[in-house]
Amino acid sequence: MNGVLLLLIYGQSKQINRLEEQNKQSLHIENDEEFIQSVKEKIATVGDVKTVKYVREEKGLSLIDAKKFVDQLK
Repeated sequence: MNGVLLLLIYGQSKQINRLEEQNKQSLHIENDEEFIQSVKEKIATVGDVKTVKYVREEKGLSLIDAKKFVDQLK
């Protein structure tokens, strides 16, 4: 029983660390004015789908996070 609980705690700890890293990446993007400007230009020229792909490739975000970021800039 104790072993199972330790494994559960370890797994949760790893997941928390991963989410904290993703959060740091998101904060870094919001302070990058040059990147934000390029994303706004891409929204206007190539549309949302290709812009989301661009954000994912450049910043390593998940599909959902990249979509939310692009939607915030519209």
